[in-house]
Amino acid sequence: MDLSGVAAVIALLSIPTSVLIARWQMRTALAQSEANHRAAMEVAAANHRAALAVVDANHRKAGEAAEASHARALELAAEAHRSASEMAQQQRNSEHRRWMTESRSAEYRNFENTLAEFRRTFLAHQSDSEDLVDVLAELHRSRYYIGHLGSDEVISLVERIDLLCQSLAVHVEPGERAEWWRTRIRPLRAELSEAVKRSLIDS
Repeated sequence: MDLSGVAAVIALLSIPTSVLIARWQMRTALAQSEANHRAAMEVAAANHRAALAVVDANHRKAGEAAEASHARALELAAEAHRSASEMAQQQRNSEHRRWMTESRSAEYRNFENTLAEFRRTFLAHQSDSEDLVDVLAELHRSRYYIGHLGSDEVISLVERIDLLCQSLAVHVEPGERAEWWRTRIRPLRAELSEAVKRSLIDS
């Protein structure tokens, strides 16, 4: 061994043992720190992935909940629309029935009043032919409207009475009119009164 080698051995032997231990401990600490860092990074990455999975799951749940809520809202809106439409239709039907009842009642009364006026004019000893013609015209007009509004039973009776009155006014002599009224028209008038009551109850 030459002098330089001897000098190196001497220099190496002159390094304190504590310094070598310190360097070894430092390298060990660095290795441990690096291992801890890698482990921490892996844990952080795993936590991040788990957090993303939770966020994604929550997002899907929120989307599903929002979609379900929207669908329910549409169903409720459709139900509300149907209910409102049904109520409006029921109201229209009710108003139409009320209008029909009132119109029928008014036209029935008009026919009965006109029939009473026909009786007065028909049975008068000196009946004015013009008055009788006017009454017969109103009786026929009322029959026409009842034909659009009345029940089948009332329409049938009104037609029979109108035709009979038109015929009697032309063919029956004044002295025979009271008997014709009593035997032919009065029974039909009574039937009409009962039919009108039934019609108004059923409407």
